[in-house]
Amino acid sequence: MKRCLAVILAVGAVSLPAPALAQKVVGPDIPCTCRFKGQDVPVGQTMCLDLPSGEVLATCDRVLNNTAWKTVQQGCPVPGLS
Repeated sequence: MKRCLAVILAVGAVSLPAPALAQKVVGPDIPCTCRFKGQDVPVGQTMCLDLPSGEVLATCDRVLNNTAWKTVQQGCPVPGLS
């Protein structure tokens, strides 16, 4: 299972020069995904989720250092007949 984790730098017993403290710690670009019915869904993708409480349109998004589904609307759009 893939997870999105932030790198945390603890400054306490470590003595660093002032410019080093101002630099942002950057880790590798980790491809974060949400999960639904056993499949990975990339961050930013919107899809219809069939939940026990009913269908919702939701987008895979990041919340702090984790991914989560954010509800866009209750119910899912129904394509029209041509």
